[in-house]
Amino acid sequence: MDAKRVRTSNKEEKEKIMKNILVLFLLISTICTGQIKDFFKYSTFYTSMTMGTSFIEDGDYTAINKGYEDITQVNKHDYNLTLGLRKIARFDYEYKVKTFYTGTEDNVADAVTIGNSNGWEYLFSYSFIRNRGDKFAEQNFWLRYLGDRCVTKLQYTDNQRVNLRFGSFDTRLRVTKGNWDLTVGAVARIHPAYGVTPIDDFWIPGENTFQDLAEDFGYAPEPWMQGFYIDQNWYDVSGGDSVLIATSNDEFFHHYFGDAIVRFNELELEKLGLQRELSAVVGVAYYKYTPNVWLHVWANCLPIHYGLDEYSFEYGEEKYDNIEWDAGIVFGSRITKSLGMFIEGTHMKYWEKPVYEIKFGFNYLIL
Repeated sequence: MDAKRVRTSNKEEKEKIMKNILVLFLLISTICTGQIKDFFKYSTFYTSMTMGTSFIEDGDYTAINKGYEDITQVNKHDYNLTLGLRKIARFDYEYKVKTFYTGTEDNVADAVTIGNSNGWEYLFSYSFIRNRGDKFAEQNFWLRYLGDRCVTKLQYTDNQRVNLRFGSFDTRLRVTKGNWDLTVGAVARIHPAYGVTPIDDFWIPGENTFQDLAEDFGYAPEPWMQGFYIDQNWYDVSGGDSVLIATSNDEFFHHYFGDAIVRFNELELEKLGLQRELSAVVGVAYYKYTPNVWLHVWANCLPIHYGLDEYSFEYGEEKYDNIEWDAGIVFGSRITKSLGMFIEGTHMKYWEKPVYEIKFGFNYLIL
């Protein structure tokens, strides 16, 4: 009888535990669903495609068989296909002029560390671009949480236009005083090997000729003679077949040899993999807005770095060579009812790669 009572008690206890687990699961699911809903609330998913006539290149000709051939580069149309998701609170000086997001927006304030609203903000943007015949991609993904006493940002950027790619995790303490914000913390970054030129180690001037180097890159020369004139045809044999690409040394070294060095550097750098780095970061921001005058400036300084891998970036030995930064400014003034002026710009220098943009001008309304 006691054993039966114990079995019944255990069964009831298990059922009670299962009910509590089920209630807890439903509660967590409800909370998570609400949080996810709030996380995406007021966000905008957008996609767009722009196309246009490409730049018309200058005429280019080459001599062939006592004549000439027009080899002017003809570019296919330019395009920009962008997919994105954004949730960024606009500052008072920002206006959504367009009805729709097209993916070509370049809001300076998107680069700030301290946004205009606490909580989660994010930007996920991926663009497929063809410009003057060159195809490349631009990716900018970041997720930021802003609190009263802290700010944390996770970011991945791949700007193939300027050959800058990195991922970062940035976390800082935040102190607010009036219109000022001060942040102090650390940032962990991961990036390709920058500041390394593999060709410098592979080829030592004076020990190998340019022709030896070209043959190492997969090109083969074939001497030819016409009267007393001697020159060489050049073939690309890197793919197994022998493809004629140049009929003289001058044509080969002028048009193809440099590209071979670039490809060699790219392949060797890929073998080195990604490099890790820790840096201290200090940031300051000031924001003041009135209907007639507004000023928003920010700067983030990375003065101390510690490389974690063999090919982490080596900073120079001069006094300020190790200082990196990103900064920006937005200034506007309605001077009179008709006259206004504006200045907007950003400047960033990571791993001796400066990336900057500035816009300024006047508007005059004729009444």
